[in-house]
Amino acid sequence: MNAPRLIYYNDGHHFHAKRLEPSASLHMLQWPVDEIAGTGVDTLVLGLGYSDVYFHRSKVGRVVGQGKQTWDSYIDWRILRMVEAGQSLDTDQLGANIDRGRELGVRVIPSLKLQDVSPPGDERCGLLKEECGADICIGEEGRYLWGYDWMHAEVAEGKLAVVREVLDDYEADGIELDFMFDLRYFKRGAAEAGAAVMTDFLSQVRELARATGHRRGTDVPVMVRVAANETRNQQAGLLVADWLQQRLVDWVTAQEDDLLVDSEPRAAWLPAVVAEHGGAAFYRPPRRVYHEATGFPHIEMFRALQHTLAAGGWAGLYHGYLPWPFGDAEHDLLREMAFPEVTARRDKRYLLQPREGEAEATTTPNRVLPVPLQEGESVSLPIHVADDVDGARADGEMRRPVLTLQFHNFCNEDSLQVRFNGRILDLTEAEITDERALFYPVRLAPGQAQAPPAGAFHWFRFHLIPEDVQRGENLIEVVLERCEPRATFARAVNGVELQMRYRDMQRPLGIDRDHIAPQV
Repeated sequence: MNAPRLIYYNDGHHFHAKRLEPSASLHMLQWPVDEIAGTGVDTLVLGLGYSDVYFHRSKVGRVVGQGKQTWDSYIDWRILRMVEAGQSLDTDQLGANIDRGRELGVRVIPSLKLQDVSPPGDERCGLLKEECGADICIGEEGRYLWGYDWMHAEVAEGKLAVVREVLDDYEADGIELDFMFDLRYFKRGAAEAGAAVMTDFLSQVRELARATGHRRGTDVPVMVRVAANETRNQQAGLLVADWLQQRLVDWVTAQEDDLLVDSEPRAAWLPAVVAEHGGAAFYRPPRRVYHEATGFPHIEMFRALQHTLAAGGWAGLYHGYLPWPFGDAEHDLLREMAFPEVTARRDKRYLLQPREGEAEATTTPNRVLPVPLQEGESVSLPIHVADDVDGARADGEMRRPVLTLQFHNFCNEDSLQVRFNGRILDLTEAEITDERALFYPVRLAPGQAQAPPAGAFHWFRFHLIPEDVQRGENLIEVVLERCEPRATFARAVNGVELQMRYRDMQRPLGIDRDHIAPQV
């Protein structure tokens, strides 16, 4: 079967049901499909309600509002009213979007969350836990006191019933199993033994998909969403490589745990496994970026990531959670991200992001930023470029790339040297801007990133020559040759961005210039 070019995820909750003012019309129920129609998205993954309570007319699981008479939560009441509006129209959120997808040529795949930690009596607690209680739960103090323990066969049977329902009764175009809603399925120390249980569950899902596909005369794909970190999957009892080898799944999405998205190459384990055993690998990136101009990735940053992934053997992006409702910028992004071929010579921004987590226990050890500057020492900052720079140069279509270095607490009385792939860059030709009261637009909690959320910064922008940049790794070197002795504060390189520029069909530049507004 043909793998998607671009997958878009709508959880059915935050970006649909919560937004609907009662009483929802059929038009509003169909909105998840309608908003992506005409973009490059060919596959919509639609969440099945809360973790264990559903928004469709389920016969096997608890539906929002079931067993409840009054509502203290305004948002939950709105979702209930959406469910009731669908019932009055003889449909529901899932059915309306599957039907609309068939009308408009969009594949709609329900996404089933496989873990839930809600206690009995909670609005998000399902029927199985209400019936069986602690007997089927992990039972460890803390978060997983009421989390499902998949060593109990009843848990898999309950989830299989929902899979069977959406494939048979709704004739969904496939199923996604969301392992990332909460990546814990067994008691401590039981994940190794539990791996066989989870693999058997995948086998049963595959059989259901194969049987319903045979009845319908079509292929019904099985998708899984797992961690981008292979070790985390194995520690949770998820043997993704075995699933692909046994043809239990068709498409695998690797979801990042990181908060910030950069354009560096991703872990190669999943594309390598797919190349050996078949299937398709998709990448779900983080949603934020540490950048002075924006808290969310710009389209040029996504182009850089898109081409890096394509060069690494990934089938494409698994996107979601774009600002809602979509505007022109979101539609432009979704149009482009399905077709990396057409953005080969469009401007891109390759960037490095700062490490995340505490300094001694960073969750992103491969990142080099921020890097302190010490007198007489050289720091190396490798940055990867996936563009076909040789082809663009040969056709005379490459403009001068722009390298931007961001310094924190820079002292302009220091002596500095910058090299790009060995060539010394002329500091007198750099465009330098400074800001002493900047607050970064990205919202991060204390300790989430090792870069300051505010402070005094300098940006050095170098217009490189086209011959400077090579496909693959490029090396930036910064040497603090002399440090002003009276300025004893710490200096650091905080950010690196390489903008690749081409002779694209661009409109003339306007009179306005972008600027950074300080927060006071």
